[in-house]
Amino acid sequence: MIEDKTGFLVNTPEGSPEIKGGSKIFNDPYMIQVESDSLVTSATRLILIGFIFLVFLVFGNPKIFRIAAINVFIFLVFFALTEIGFRFISDPQDSSQYEAIELFRNDRIDGPGKRSDVEIHSDKFGQRVTTDQPESPRGRILIFGGSTTFCGEVADNETYPSQLQRSVIAAGFNMRVENYGKSAATATDRVEILRGITDLKSNDIVIFYVGVNEAGVGFMQRDVPVQLIRKLPELSTALQKASSYSRIADVLFRNLVFGGVSVTDESKDNAVAQFDMALREAETLTQRSGARFVPILQANLFTKTPRSEYDRDLGSMYGSELEPVVVDLYARMIGVVKSFELSGDATDVMNSLKVSPYFDWHHVDVNGNRQIARYIFDLLLDRNLLK
Repeated sequence: MIEDKTGFLVNTPEGSPEIKGGSKIFNDPYMIQVESDSLVTSATRLILIGFIFLVFLVFGNPKIFRIAAINVFIFLVFFALTEIGFRFISDPQDSSQYEAIELFRNDRIDGPGKRSDVEIHSDKFGQRVTTDQPESPRGRILIFGGSTTFCGEVADNETYPSQLQRSVIAAGFNMRVENYGKSAATATDRVEILRGITDLKSNDIVIFYVGVNEAGVGFMQRDVPVQLIRKLPELSTALQKASSYSRIADVLFRNLVFGGVSVTDESKDNAVAQFDMALREAETLTQRSGARFVPILQANLFTKTPRSEYDRDLGSMYGSELEPVVVDLYARMIGVVKSFELSGDATDVMNSLKVSPYFDWHHVDVNGNRQIARYIFDLLLDRNLLK
């Protein structure tokens, strides 16, 4: 891995380097992600204790053992009949789509290729580490977004905030870039974090790099089952893997984890209204301290033109529903973004890449992150915002 004189990473690695001393290995599924603290950690001990107790109880008493065996047999018969019924009344769907996308990507040379596990580090505030930060900056560039800002697909030094940081320093400016990305976060969620930042200064810049998860608000149901899945992400992973073999798991995954897609004009209008409200509040919070607010509509697979054969094949794996909904919502959201004085439209930043950077419909490799970093740097430089 090498850098050009502006601090951007310029070559395509065969695999992302592993950074020693990290906090965890990150390998999330390719979908609009849900990130939250899991209840499993706190409940595992109780489950194990209960399981051990039941084992001693069942095997220590022949009568209870017979009752348990009969009930297990009845359950297996019932499950088998239910599975057969589901296979007759439901069509196979793309719940195992994410595994299929991974296999597709691994076999292609015109895309980012196999995704490697990378170590991810968090700083003392719980944020994704941005490398090469100056110790005594004149101002900060705070970047808010979802998983495409968190950048779990690449190493710490390859994220677009880190590449932007090196570019800022290489150009002779002295500002610290901070990564406020979080998986599944929307603009509404990020505003809540922005409210808690009380030390904004006039030299600071607040960037909202958003669009994908905000579009998701327009077609994903976030009901009670999904809230349960947020607290039990292990259940989500188990259902996803089981969906390759069981139609019951397939149906449960689509309705509980993926959210049960429901698209209406009302849901689209509500999504855009929430988006607008969040950005307005973010601007108010930013300007209150004299800082500058820069909303940017982010790129995704469906905004790339022209699309390569890889892009078209990857897009087709999401079925016929996703693209028109995302395109429609983006057409509505761009008007909201452009209504702000200091705004950006990054939807075409991947167009110049000969090899597609897309792991899925919105997460990108190191080269895609480089494109985002360059766009943001050029935008801030053009608006004379860098210090």
